[in-house]
Amino acid sequence: MFDSHFHTTDPRLISLPEVVAGSNHGVEIGADFESLPAVFEYAREHEHIYCTAGVHPEYADTYSANDFEHYVVENLHEPKFVAIGECGLDYHRDDLPSREQQIRAFEHQIYMADRYKKPLVVHSRDAWDDTAKVLIANRSKLKHGVLIHCMSYTAEQAQYLMARLAGIDVYFAFGGHITYPSKSYLHDTMRAIPLNRILIETDAPYLAPVPKRGEINKPQYIQYTAETMARVLGKTPAEIETLTANNAYQFYKIKAAR
Repeated sequence: MFDSHFHTTDPRLISLPEVVAGSNHGVEIGADFESLPAVFEYAREHEHIYCTAGVHPEYADTYSANDFEHYVVENLHEPKFVAIGECGLDYHRDDLPSREQQIRAFEHQIYMADRYKKPLVVHSRDAWDDTAKVLIANRSKLKHGVLIHCMSYTAEQAQYLMARLAGIDVYFAFGGHITYPSKSYLHDTMRAIPLNRILIETDAPYLAPVPKRGEINKPQYIQYTAETMARVLGKTPAEIETLTANNAYQFYKIKAAR
């Protein structure tokens, strides 16, 4: 199984031996500028773990374009460095940085993905209109691919984005939230997306799937998400494992593990 998005350097996970020493294949996501060195070091220390550099919208008010670009340039030739992000928009809470600050940081990271020829990993929560607007306005900078991580929008919204970004490799990743009864509409979303554009993720330590909901999420729990995805898409869990791994290798431009 290839977990396309997790945060195992999070303090809630890094102390767990079965996570640190595990043989999980996947991508350790950079979301906080101060934590990027630890993210990159973790990827270097684990054979089948890759990493990204990004600043989550939660930290948009402290985003420094110069500092971020300097870090990316310094690490550009790191073979484990596969994408820019996660970056994007999050309007879920009132205490988050302003929308203007978030959009500014988001647009700069889109520019970075284009300039340094990396795919882009997007976080979008309760911010569909502006996320779509920013991506469509910057479509010329998305030629290396874009992934909507933890996809939480409707089938119609997914189809709209794919249509407006026709010719761009647009991918969507689904996590443990697809196992929640309140998110059952996402089953229609998955069915509306081409099979070669679907990825699986845990977003660990967040979004633990049923039957582990409420616990600290671990990469090992990806099996529960895969079982739900398989049922929705009319596949076996083994087929989902192969399908989503191949899609992740394609998006992140990683040579498939043998």
